[in-house]
Amino acid sequence: MSSLQKIRVLLLDDDQFILDFVSELLRDLGVDEVLVAQDGMAGLNVLSEQVADIDLLICDIEMPEMDGIEFLRNIASQNYCGNIALFSGIDADLLRAAERFAKVSGLRVLGTLSKPVSLGALATILERVSHPELLSAVKKPIQPPDDSKFNLEDVRKAIVDEAFEVYYQPKVTVSDGKIVGFESLARWIHPHYGFIPPDQFIPLIEQTPGLIDEFTQLILKKSVKQLAQWLDQGLDLKAAVNISMENLNRYDLPEIFAKTAQAFNVPLKKIMLEITESKLSKDYALSLDILTRFRIKGFGLSIDDFGTGYATMETLNNLPFTELKIDRMFVNGAVNDASARAIVESSVRLAKEFGLNIVAEGVETEEELELIGKLGCIEAQGYYFSKPVPADEFVQLKSLHVSNR
Repeated sequence: MSSLQKIRVLLLDDDQFILDFVSELLRDLGVDEVLVAQDGMAGLNVLSEQVADIDLLICDIEMPEMDGIEFLRNIASQNYCGNIALFSGIDADLLRAAERFAKVSGLRVLGTLSKPVSLGALATILERVSHPELLSAVKKPIQPPDDSKFNLEDVRKAIVDEAFEVYYQPKVTVSDGKIVGFESLARWIHPHYGFIPPDQFIPLIEQTPGLIDEFTQLILKKSVKQLAQWLDQGLDLKAAVNISMENLNRYDLPEIFAKTAQAFNVPLKKIMLEITESKLSKDYALSLDILTRFRIKGFGLSIDDFGTGYATMETLNNLPFTELKIDRMFVNGAVNDASARAIVESSVRLAKEFGLNIVAEGVETEEELELIGKLGCIEAQGYYFSKPVPADEFVQLKSLHVSNR
């Protein structure tokens, strides 16, 4: 049985012809089970009964009564964390706005489909769903937060026991496909509940005073320790570690991070700290103080998910970043969407003006890789090269130099 046969799809559209047509396309691609709903309320009912068995929700934006935006708002309020694809015949800019709304609301959107839906576009979405890591992340029923299968004490114990694992996703030079670094990503394999996605445990950690500091320092320590081993083996790599804005509330943070790196004899210039633009603190004095001292000590600073925030020019002008990462939403859309391509082009120009390294996130196809190369991106990461993997698998990737070009 192929991986696509195991995928269960819920298709939500008010047009019976579209339901029949897309259902047939899905079956042509090997999907055995397709559920359908003709309005938002029916879709909510299906999800409430069978959400743990739904691998992909394909949702129309234009529907009578409850439209797609209202439907998305409802499932977001119920903490739905399954895979979603949006599709509609509305203008491309409105479809992008709907995608942006869904992502800002915390939903996992894998892409958009314009009507009439093509077999190739649908196949691309299914390929993203069929990835084992994504499939394991969608099996969480819609339920109130206080009914979660794990609680705060489970998280605290996992931090104390150092049960959070670090997976490594390669960062690759666009020009020659050589792996030059990695992004460290936290993974939690619970002894009873199995794989728990980061978007379920990270918000809980960030909302708990003091806990995010312990968690970030744990991931940093594990990442630096692994980097030290690879450097000793002769692998010339840099580590990128995500920093929450909730971390940037203590003046001694640069000293704490520096001591962690120095304990493993890792040069600070080998460590990049990634900060999400949309979460940048409004307290620029505090942010500027801490981030500037990070730079003084030798750390690199990366502005992550660039283009998704609201003060991009001011951010780059005020804060001492060394790297700009272009959000996957624009990278994925740049091949066929003129607006997304324009955003990538302008981001690259802006980064060059500020003298920043330029990284394209979420690269998934050869077309995307070729395009970002033409537009001037220096490095890239994404499933085209590799999913995030454990250390032993990363070493195997490094020996291959990801020579895809």
